[in-house]
Amino acid sequence: MKNLLRAVAAVAVLALPWGASALAQNQPARLVDPFLGAAGGGNVFPGPVVPFGMIKPGPDMARPNGFNPNAGWDTTDAILGFSQTHVSGTGGGDKYGNVLVTPTSGAPSPLDSSSARTDEKASAGYYAVTLARYRVRAEISAARRSAIYVFHFPAGKPANLLFNVGHCLVSGVATGENQSISGSRIKVLSPTQMEGSTSVTGGWNKQPNSYTVYFYAVTDSPAQTWGTWTGSELDEDAKEAVGPAKTSNGAWLQFAAAGARTVRMKIGISFLSVEQARRNVAAEIPGFDLEKVHAAAVAAWNQALSKVDIAGETPEQAQAFYTALYHAMLMPTDRTGENPLWQSSEPYYDDYYAIWDIFRSSAPLLTLIAPQRETDIVRSLINIYEHDGWLPDARSGNYNGRTQGGSNAEFMLTDAYVKGLKGIDWKQALAAEIHDAEVPPSDHFKEGRGGLEDWHKLGYASLEGTDRPGSVSMEYAADDFEIALLAKGLGDTAAYRTYLARSGNWQNLWDADLSDGGFTGFIRPRHRDGSWLTPFTAMDSCSWNGKTFYEGNSWTYSFFVPQNGAGLIAKMGGPATFVKRLDAFFDVPRRYDVGDEPGFLTPYLYIWAGRPDKTDARVRQIIAAHFGTGLKGLPGNDDSGAMSSWYAFGQMGIFPNAGQPVYLIGSPAFPRTTLHLAGGKNFTIEARNLSAANIYVVAATLNGKPLDRAWLRHSEITAGGTLVLTMDSRPAHWGERNPPPSTAALP
Repeated sequence: MKNLLRAVAAVAVLALPWGASALAQNQPARLVDPFLGAAGGGNVFPGPVVPFGMIKPGPDMARPNGFNPNAGWDTTDAILGFSQTHVSGTGGGDKYGNVLVTPTSGAPSPLDSSSARTDEKASAGYYAVTLARYRVRAEISAARRSAIYVFHFPAGKPANLLFNVGHCLVSGVATGENQSISGSRIKVLSPTQMEGSTSVTGGWNKQPNSYTVYFYAVTDSPAQTWGTWTGSELDEDAKEAVGPAKTSNGAWLQFAAAGARTVRMKIGISFLSVEQARRNVAAEIPGFDLEKVHAAAVAAWNQALSKVDIAGETPEQAQAFYTALYHAMLMPTDRTGENPLWQSSEPYYDDYYAIWDIFRSSAPLLTLIAPQRETDIVRSLINIYEHDGWLPDARSGNYNGRTQGGSNAEFMLTDAYVKGLKGIDWKQALAAEIHDAEVPPSDHFKEGRGGLEDWHKLGYASLEGTDRPGSVSMEYAADDFEIALLAKGLGDTAAYRTYLARSGNWQNLWDADLSDGGFTGFIRPRHRDGSWLTPFTAMDSCSWNGKTFYEGNSWTYSFFVPQNGAGLIAKMGGPATFVKRLDAFFDVPRRYDVGDEPGFLTPYLYIWAGRPDKTDARVRQIIAAHFGTGLKGLPGNDDSGAMSSWYAFGQMGIFPNAGQPVYLIGSPAFPRTTLHLAGGKNFTIEARNLSAANIYVVAATLNGKPLDRAWLRHSEITAGGTLVLTMDSRPAHWGERNPPPSTAALP
């Protein structure tokens, strides 16, 4: 155990010279820093987890106002204990924080058990901390649906394990996004065994029904005494307690005072039953060997992260890059076999938090480096449609909710289709997409498209028809293009023509007379009678339930036409004006927000205007200014790995135009990047003459042949080969012609 602690401590502080040797040994998991981006709004989950793992055990903390951070963790506050379920990188209201386990010493005091902390460490698959109040050292590792804890208690006082099933994360957000306990139960089965459940309503997606997390826990040492509590009432020797709604409820095991002692505990969770939780822990962690569980988690991460090799990187770049890949594999959550709503042989994933965030770069990243995983994710979306009646735009706790823009599952499904993923029912996928586009939902906050009648009749979502009509309309147009592509591929010519036509509806919100910052023509919301929203400026925006745009302004959304770059350039006055306008978007404060997903593609739009050199400079500038290592290494909410995946693509030197089989070529940060693809193929991106000054691509070859365009087809990557980019300190004329595809080029 002491050797393990020393090894983990070394990983936690990241001995940066390890970078090259870790990669040479095919051990990229050693480079991961789970704390990267945990503060400064990044909200990433720092506890131990395996790729897409269902259990995410980690510390929950309470700020002085009593509220909890989104992922449970923050920089300074006291630890309440360790709960088993968390999300990562999210904003808004909380979700999960179920089954809180707190080690204490002395008399058990469930309502006053928080502690300051010292010596906190984390690495891939491992977390450790000392609770200073009790002088208890806690170590945690995790499998897919179960976790193992090792608690080192001091001598001279009784040792306690408190199991709080009346706990969940509560954010204090004033928009009805708080969770609350709807019921709980717990039972001491024996001096070594505990079981119970927690049912919770509400949270970020305003879930009206309850989700229930069941657990089974077992220790390697028998307790001497035990008891339960409900509310403020402690009942010594009691073995069972049932808690009413919104009530603290739990049980404890107490181990006799003696010399310094170690208690090992393993815990399984399930969304089905206590019995399934027991089976989960028995199958995944048969003994009490934390080192073995940790080693298995590290092996799983090494396998997942080794799909990308980099060379010539700095130690800091290596840490940030592999942590970004790691973040992209925390959500959605693989709950195959754990669906309480229906039985199916299909994969089941939950915690799409939200597709509005992940469709742009996270899903395309998995399609490249984990295609079977992305296949399963897409199949799960289709299966949710088959049983719940809708594709989710967001889903958590087995419940759709929190639609943020369009019906953006269309992007994920069509992206998988145009990139050739196998084993997916494409006819059902098209049916699901068309259902989104044609059937008005009873609650557009939960699923589907609000303002759909106006979209069909007027060609835009009106102010009277839905909230956020500006961003909603722009996303509906892009979503309809995705339907058109899938319909065309499946031979449905009528549907293809219908949705291709609707993909041009963004132009119906184009106010050719609106000016700002010396540029004319912007997207502007309209009333149902056709009149423009007044008063209005191109900087107006809203976060939710507003009259303009979600997480962006008209500057942002006037560039959001991923389906028709050529048409957008023409609308803005041609390539030269378009480039000047992009420069003004990035260079003037408050127009561009690096932390909001609608601007993810925008730095690459220069390529459609024949200026890939501008993309080179802009992406490098954004990354240098806003991304790095450490607690504040991300510029905002990681949003289930969305921000991290954007960074990872930017460092590799390619970026997907999501929903199309196209990647834009940027400026690589590494002299060599190799993608290990399906079928044993490798695709290498080599940046020759790369340096801090040489950031511009001035020439390129693909498999030894000259490449005169600043974009690649998906098939050119998956076939394997080598893209050689020649770098220089000054731009040349490479890539100025032959822009990426646009709808203007489609029949």
